Amino acid sequence: MLELKIVLIVLTVLAFAACIALIEGLIAGKQELWLSIAKKVKGKLGTFFNDVVKFPIYIITHPIQGYNEFKVEKKGKMYAAISILVAYILVQILAYNYTGPVVNTNNPHEFNSIKIIIFGVLPVILIAVANWSITSLFDGKGKMKEIFMMICYSYFPLVVCGILRMVLSNFVTTDEVLFLTIIDIIGFVGTGYMVFMGLVVIHEYGIFKTVISVLGTVLAILIILFMALLIFDLANQVISFFSSIYKEIMTRFMS
Repeated sequence: MLELKIVLIVLTVLAFAACIALIEGLIAGKQELWLSIAKKVKGKLGTFFNDVVKFPIYIITHPIQGYNEFKVEKKGKMYAAISILVAYILVQILAYNYTGPVVNTNNPHEFNSIKIIIFGVLPVILIAVANWSITSLFDGKGKMKEIFMMICYSYFPLVVCGILRMVLSNFVTTDEVLFLTIIDIIGFVGTGYMVFMGLVVIHEYGIFKTVISVLGTVLAILIILFMALLIFDLANQVISFFSSIYKEIMTRFMS
């Protein structure tokens, strides 16, 4: 009996030691797994920061070289362009509700996020289509995708200045509103500057030809809007016509 007890005690100690070793192995394995995940996440965040923040800043400070790398070296990323556009829309949504009361004239009961999204996305698509249609006639080298991405990247100053304006608007007084106006002007000028330099590099134009293409783009936008308005009005008339016929038929059958 004594020998059996000794054997059981030895087996229990060995089993306990094996459990401890197994737990330590699992913990060590999980630590390695979490470290590996942390490294991957850190690398992804670093890449995202470089593409969405650092590279647009580089384009602002070095427009010719930056847009050359954007186009030739393919440093412009579609996901980064979409991210900047989404950031702009989010800033507009937040600014509608959280801009300081001194300058915020928005009615919270009229808040419509869909409308803000449409007015955020539609101008980018409209400008890209209009510019591509005009520059195709003037031997422009830019593709539709490149023009769209360039315009999205150019929204970066508006995003930064929009955030800065929204935050500072909660601390300024009526006499300091001019400072917020200056921030708005900087944002729009920065975006216009990036768009103009982007057109120069992407289409391989000179300054004069770029100015002509900008004027042509404005004209193309007006034509597109005019055609869209005509189509919308025609569709509305067709719908009204068939609706009236339907009502007339239903009235005759009901009577």
